[in-house]
Amino acid sequence: MKKKHGWLIMLLVLALLATACGGNNDGKESATAPSGEPAQSSQSGDTESKQGEEAPAEAGTIEVTDDTETRLTFEWPVEKVACIVSLCIDVLAELGMEPAAIAESGVRVIASSPEFYGSKGESLPSIGGSFFEPSLEDLVTTAPELVIGLKGVHDTLREGLDGIAPLYLANPKSYEDSLEFLEKIGELTGRTDEAAAAKARFMEKLETAKEKSPMDKKALILFGSDVNFSVVTATGLGGSVMKEFTNYPWQVEKAEDDPYGEGSVPYSLERLLVEDPDVIFVESYSYSPGTLPVSEQLAASPLWSKLKAVQNGQVHEVRSPIWGDGRGTRSLGILMDEALAILYPDLF
Repeated sequence: MKKKHGWLIMLLVLALLATACGGNNDGKESATAPSGEPAQSSQSGDTESKQGEEAPAEAGTIEVTDDTETRLTFEWPVEKVACIVSLCIDVLAELGMEPAAIAESGVRVIASSPEFYGSKGESLPSIGGSFFEPSLEDLVTTAPELVIGLKGVHDTLREGLDGIAPLYLANPKSYEDSLEFLEKIGELTGRTDEAAAAKARFMEKLETAKEKSPMDKKALILFGSDVNFSVVTATGLGGSVMKEFTNYPWQVEKAEDDPYGEGSVPYSLERLLVEDPDVIFVESYSYSPGTLPVSEQLAASPLWSKLKAVQNGQVHEVRSPIWGDGRGTRSLGILMDEALAILYPDLF
């Protein structure tokens, strides 16, 4: 009788395993991305797959859809991640991981920032080449299990990485997208607890900002490398955070001004004077040595001096690698801390 009961138990286990495996059979730094919901698993092991969700494809593997709707399969958990975009640095820092290798320029800058890896970021293995064309040779040498890049910039790299490592292309456009990306990479790396903790920290900080802010200051984030600047609108990533704790009226008025749905549009000083912000945050990008910050270049225009923020000394150059390129929850948290300290110094 004991032997018979043993066979029955084994058959039940096999049936449950078959059911679980049958649930899913689907195969500036700038750029677009549909958002999805994280996978929800029942205790029986059944996993209902939706667009953008992670779901075990079979024992030892996991599948996920990136922001280009490309289905990727990984051996689980992913441990070696190569970063060719600053967002990758942000999410790995939040998860308590170190990148296997990183690109140079802004990616190295954010990695070496004290809020991320500090001095250790200066010695992380390098991926040479340019931001737009990272070195495939260096990526092969790194032998990563995952490469994280930016949608709209690194798309053509996928073919070159075939047989080397899956390329996950991301481009969050709101803080909700950034939270979703954090949870996805937490699932891929087996660090769901760390992802949940990072999400909780971010949301607690955001809720505190919303509760304490009087919402009586009109703020603006503008960016550029010269006097031909653009502004981050309320539908842009930084704007999606700023509008939660300050008056942030900037909108995409014409679809043709924002063809890729990035939430940023070209602007002029004449248009800026119409809204006349109280505080201006400037993300300056330099593509040649000796380039002046954008705020200093704009100061040459008589219109600049007519702005309320300029007259009151409320124009602030910010760390563009974090404010503009970080894109993840840690970078957005830093944006909140620094913006609130300037907007409402008596409250934050």
